[in-house]
Amino acid sequence: MNRSLQRGSVPQKIRTGWFYANGSCSRFLSHQGAFAFSLSDQAVAAIKSQGIGFFTDIDDPANQATRSYFDGDWKETPVPTSFFSDGLPLNLYCGREHSWAWPRGIPEALKRPGSFYQWSGSLRGMFVLPELGLVVGSSSDR
Repeated sequence: MNRSLQRGSVPQKIRTGWFYANGSCSRFLSHQGAFAFSLSDQAVAAIKSQGIGFFTDIDDPANQATRSYFDGDWKETPVPTSFFSDGLPLNLYCGREHSWAWPRGIPEALKRPGSFYQWSGSLRGMFVLPELGLVVGSSSDR
């Protein structure tokens, strides 16, 4: 997935900033990847003040993603411990290992309250980490 498609998979209400990192792992029969965008200061302030309520209208036409890729109910962190393998949530390992600019602190932020995520159950997830100023997507075709 290229940067434009990845940015389009983030709901428009979650305003992104300039920072971008991407990393992926390809195996014989599978592909796993992760990306991170910075959040705008406006988005960080709105998410911090509204909490989980920020996400209630995220699927309205004016707020939704231009490219439907992630789905599922929005939940508050911490994520379930089953999300972690080798210290990182599924597929975020590929982002960390294959991107020279991968941000630090993501696993720790997902283990404590204050962030939000949606998990489709098909190895696709979006994580909004206001304390780090990031929105992170992870996916796998296996």
